[in-house]
Amino acid sequence: MSDLDTDTQLEASSSNPIIKNIIQDLFSYSSLRRKRILEYYFFHDAVLTSPIMSTQGVLNIQYVYTVWQALNRQEPTITNIVFDGQTAVIYLIQNLSPTLFPSFIRLQVPAITTLHFRETEQDSGLLKIYKQEDSWTLEGIIQSVPLISFWYNHVLRVIMGKIVTATGDLLDAALQHAQKMSMRGREIQRLGRDLALENMEKLDEYRANLHDNYIEGVREWRESYMDTTDDTEDHCRLVKESGNTVDGMAPFGDRREV
Repeated sequence: MSDLDTDTQLEASSSNPIIKNIIQDLFSYSSLRRKRILEYYFFHDAVLTSPIMSTQGVLNIQYVYTVWQALNRQEPTITNIVFDGQTAVIYLIQNLSPTLFPSFIRLQVPAITTLHFRETEQDSGLLKIYKQEDSWTLEGIIQSVPLISFWYNHVLRVIMGKIVTATGDLLDAALQHAQKMSMRGREIQRLGRDLALENMEKLDEYRANLHDNYIEGVREWRESYMDTTDDTEDHCRLVKESGNTVDGMAPFGDRREV
């Protein structure tokens, strides 16, 4: 490793101002400053990715920056930098003003660039960038176009908000109704279970008294039967006695006066 590489590599304990200078030079429209950063702070096989492309190698990354600079009149505006020792997250605004269009046509698109660092050698304490990720959102692109952003904010978002809230209201009412039905079902189930337990208790009580009830019924039937038999015998005896009395009496024609 040459002395130049050692001097230009980033130490893990570097302060934020060094990171800030590296990032500002990387996004500047000065070809010399950007080339220096790419040569000394990027691995030679570093990767650049974005929502629409991906490339590998410092030379190819340099070509991407050259094309981007040729298509836009103004370099991006950096709004914030966050570095934790391994990853740098850059919040910036891309000032899109293609040279093919009049200068008054300019779109400001919020974007985020993430630079991933790793040590050049194990335990060396010297960091280089091995990957750059550029990202932006569809919302950011829409917000950068004046007429579309107005329609997006005041028409589409409002309509979608009403649709979502109305759907939520219906779902909430349905959920509440389902909850009430579930509670009612559980209440009916509880009442049915209590009724079944009560009937089971009554059935057990009836079964326990069934033998006694049977014996009592038989006894009452026998008593009733015996009473009926006695009455029948008394009646027959009376009828027989009456018959004997009638047979012992003389006829009226045979009676003689003394």
